[in-house]
Amino acid sequence: MDTVLSDKLLSMEKDNCILADELKKSASVKDYSYLVKDNVWTEAIQSAINENQIVIIPQSSEPYIIDNSIIVPSDRKIVAYGATIRMKEGMDVLMMRNEHIIDETRSKAADPFRDENISICGCTFEECFNSRLGYGKSGKIDEKRSMYGISCCLLFNNVRHLNVTDVTFRNCAGFAVQTGELYDAVFRHIRFENCFADGLHIGGNAENILISDIKGNVGDDLVALNMYDWQNSAVTFGPGENILCEDLELDSGGRYKAIRLEPGIYEYPDGTKVDCYLKNVLFRRVKGIRTFKLYYQTPPYFIGQSPEKGEVGNAYNIVFEDMDIDLARPIDTFEEYMKSDETRGNCAAFEICSNVDGLYLDNVRLTLHRDVFPMSGLIEVGPKSIVRNGKEVFDPYLSATAENIYLKNVTVNGKTILNPGEYIKEIVFDDVDCDGHSSGRGIVKNIKVEK
Repeated sequence: MDTVLSDKLLSMEKDNCILADELKKSASVKDYSYLVKDNVWTEAIQSAINENQIVIIPQSSEPYIIDNSIIVPSDRKIVAYGATIRMKEGMDVLMMRNEHIIDETRSKAADPFRDENISICGCTFEECFNSRLGYGKSGKIDEKRSMYGISCCLLFNNVRHLNVTDVTFRNCAGFAVQTGELYDAVFRHIRFENCFADGLHIGGNAENILISDIKGNVGDDLVALNMYDWQNSAVTFGPGENILCEDLELDSGGRYKAIRLEPGIYEYPDGTKVDCYLKNVLFRRVKGIRTFKLYYQTPPYFIGQSPEKGEVGNAYNIVFEDMDIDLARPIDTFEEYMKSDETRGNCAAFEICSNVDGLYLDNVRLTLHRDVFPMSGLIEVGPKSIVRNGKEVFDPYLSATAENIYLKNVTVNGKTILNPGEYIKEIVFDDVDCDGHSSGRGIVKNIKVEK
């Protein structure tokens, strides 16, 4: 499955490059310098993009300052090697987006005017922040925050054929890149410098996505495949299929050494439900990550109250290949994890509370430190529970089944796994919060081990 998937996505990358090469009319943004006022290039860059298919932003020792979002229509290629686009201090909207964005939080209604064929090459996008500010405080869609779930530097929403290559993000307070309704896209040679939230935040309805050579320092997930997500950080909900993530590396100083894959069932206000599943996903050659989080999670809720609507999601054919994982400590540092609480203190390299059919671990080398964290393991299946200040952080009422788990050349502390039961655990809660609403369990079926 992995070879077929990777070949398909690499072919798709070539097709995206061909589309970009077909663009003809070009100009340098310097041709529009007469529109620059008080050293602000917003109008000059926007006019160049409006009037030309290919826009060159020349190398410069000085940044190109913008004070509002740049809007990119279909059939555009921006080439900006050696150039930095920097937001003006005080700007709180996102820096760049495509033209025909859509909001699917209340209903599924794709825009018939889907943008196509957008390519951005060789630019540094620089915000002016030194911490994560939180939703609604940076990276907004507009000053009114008319789309509640947007918080990013760049937004690609309702796009087919996207190519983002050789791009660096610096000092981003929200997601560096946020996407949704994205088809046939390539993200290659991306760097994050001192960013404070997710690097690539891939949202619902994503198909044929190649993510390759992604490195740097972020405050949350280096790459997040959140087909379902909380309403303050998503505007599209739906499946993700055929996604290849390779050669990812989180800096040693990265503040959160995890990657999330989040399927779920999203419920619209009228009661209609959408299955935000993941299918045919391959992660290979990943460094600096301790835990892959494959579980549905709602926002924290007070004990005795109901969590946000939604249900456990589904995942099919999920592959993790050729990686070293050192679970030096639990990814979440709640006391229950750090002190290995017998009920709530389990942690693992792969934490699952989704219905998974087909989980493949191939050439995975895990280091555990059970002398310090005896509840740690390779895979855990089932709910999680931590209570803080009267609120449940996770969802202990949820149940999930992981079946058809294949382990090939998987080692723990240098020894090949022969008895997977020692390292794969089913989590079971029996009214753990004493609220009549916290008795979920995990079920594991059909484990196959190969040397």
